[in-house]
Amino acid sequence: MKEYSINVTTDTLVITFNPFDNSVAFVNAIEVVSMPDDLIVDDASSLNPASTYSGLGYQALETVWRVNMGGPVVNSGQDPLHRTWISDQKFLLQSSLANDVSNIAAVEYVPGGATQNTAPSSVYGTAAEMNTSGDPNVNFNVTWAFDMEAGFQYLVRAHFCDIVSKVLNELYFNVYIDSLAAAKDLDLSSQSNNVLAVPYYKDLVIPLADSNKLRVSIGPSTLNKDNPNAILNGLEIMKMNNSIGSLSADAASGAGGISSGSSSSKVGVIAGVSVGVVSVLVLAGVCCVLCRKKKRLARQRQSKTWIPLS
Repeated sequence: MKEYSINVTTDTLVITFNPFDNSVAFVNAIEVVSMPDDLIVDDASSLNPASTYSGLGYQALETVWRVNMGGPVVNSGQDPLHRTWISDQKFLLQSSLANDVSNIAAVEYVPGGATQNTAPSSVYGTAAEMNTSGDPNVNFNVTWAFDMEAGFQYLVRAHFCDIVSKVLNELYFNVYIDSLAAAKDLDLSSQSNNVLAVPYYKDLVIPLADSNKLRVSIGPSTLNKDNPNAILNGLEIMKMNNSIGSLSADAASGAGGISSGSSSSKVGVIAGVSVGVVSVLVLAGVCCVLCRKKKRLARQRQSKTWIPLS
């Protein structure tokens, strides 16, 4: 399945399939879902170089990974936006360094913070934490590694919820992306108005110029030497469109089924999905498009209608 999030500014969404030469293109089904405007905010912290990235809400995004740390798979029926969150176990570089914790009942959403649409309580209520029992010096990080496509910027949304602390202000830790400091001495208590188990997320933008791996790590802070720990509850990694408005490396290089003479439109007005199939090798699946409408209320629909592709 391919999932895209785009900013739609008109009442018309056009999806076009362009096959590669000597190939065919098809899709089994397309689902278009309206999503809350505030699910993708405009600003994020940019790494390498460190700065603020603005205009994120107008980017086209392709979901690459959506992971539930320290818990089982969260299927679409458990998520208000019908997303699936897979387990983090296959991404851990050294699983013995992490403990799984769960306390879903403790999760407390508060006004102005993350909501169930951001991530459900089944994600915020589970976490991976440091396994400090096997290391008396507690001098290690817990690291997850993900396969990626080089040549794009990525939005990394890290989800946190302090379900491990007994009192406020006892959990301080660091977050790294590819050895770059993404959050230093992160104190979840200060991010949640001094209330435990309040969901919080942090958006980070990082370029992958020539690497096909992305590593996310959590580790202890020097501010908490008596009870060192670090947690991560969930992670979403989304590819951002490149300078020509494409999420395809083939389009950027001039390959694929998009002809050089075809006209292009701004991302978010017209969404194009290209699927190339060579010979008898077919790519079957579902294309899901999540639409964001800026400065307009999304119209709620009580039923879904599937329209055959002509």
